[in-house]
Amino acid sequence: MTTKILHVSDTHIGYQQYRNATRREDYLDAFEQALQIARGEHPAHDNEPVDAVLHTGDLFDDQLTSFDDVFACHEALCRLRETNIPFYVIVGNHELRRNTDFVDEFALTGDAIRLTRSPTVLNDEVALYGIDSVRDPDWEDADLSLEPADEGLVRLAAMHQLFSPPIEPIGHESSNIIELEPVFDRFGTEVDGVALGDCHERMGDTCRGVPVWYPGATERTGRDKPQPSVDLLTISPEEGPPIDRERLLLDTREFIEIDIEFGESDTFDLVERRVAEKGPVEDAVVFVDVSGSENGVTKKEILDYLHDREVVYADVTDERVVEAIAGDLDDIDTDSEIDVDAELDAAVSELDISDEAREIEEMLRHADPDLADTRRRANAKDRFRELAAERFEDTSTEGDA
Repeated sequence: MTTKILHVSDTHIGYQQYRNATRREDYLDAFEQALQIARGEHPAHDNEPVDAVLHTGDLFDDQLTSFDDVFACHEALCRLRETNIPFYVIVGNHELRRNTDFVDEFALTGDAIRLTRSPTVLNDEVALYGIDSVRDPDWEDADLSLEPADEGLVRLAAMHQLFSPPIEPIGHESSNIIELEPVFDRFGTEVDGVALGDCHERMGDTCRGVPVWYPGATERTGRDKPQPSVDLLTISPEEGPPIDRERLLLDTREFIEIDIEFGESDTFDLVERRVAEKGPVEDAVVFVDVSGSENGVTKKEILDYLHDREVVYADVTDERVVEAIAGDLDDIDTDSEIDVDAELDAAVSELDISDEAREIEEMLRHADPDLADTRRRANAKDRFRELAAERFEDTSTEGDA
């Protein structure tokens, strides 16, 4: 007998990428597609329904995700539960709270099962463990110990951290990559696989002979990210290795990149030709990189042209401007030092803004650098609400007087 698990991660429901409402909808759509695959109903895949879905964190993008997004996610999970497919989940760094997490509500209604350091047994074949994302300051003292499982079970641990392996720390954008090998000692019991979340690109490796992997995000979180996908895990306790991983692509919005290099004699028709060469751009996210000679064609003209073709989002980078600025920088005395924070403080002090706005700006720009962006935003939002309530109360008092 084998057990089929659909491994999904980093769905980031509620993320309004590029501040674009359609992109916000895309993240929910990608999550719903993953659940379609789990139910065996996705038109592009002919798999049978799986035995369970495993989500390794960042179900939501923010600790303050809107009620509409939480409700839509809950509806999707209800439909999954109706097909008797359990949804196992851990909490990622984006949604991690100091108190009750979003998934606690789904667990309360039976639409999700929150994994812990105690084994959750599936099909009498697999023991699932879960450890929520651990904040950097808490990592050294975090309890990562796992309770032993019965003999004969395939033991699969789910975590949400950036680990090496599988990530190569050289050249990676994050400095918070943790060596995975010492974590095995902290488990206190052997595992047969480590299913990870947090990295938005699909990758895998082994550590101490144990397979470890990321399925990647279900939507593109940047223009350089590969096509989103999920992993179909086939677990066979009697075979070696017991865990097989298959990539299943999701049908997500197309990202198109267009390079345009102008010569001095080129006109706007070069833009039209380069766009046509890429095929239809309607409903796509489009990135245009412009270089070469200055010829009067502006960034705004290119953006207007793309929007007339009903792209969802367009971004134009004009390297001609960068080159011109770089030329001007040759005249700057590079031996002098510029205090960026002091310059910004001086600039903000000259703005005609309220004391409350200055306080919020101060909170955001001078926050603890080790504080996660989501926590920084959450703190600012909480303070904004407090200031708004105080201002409203003052206004009400003046009206009563």
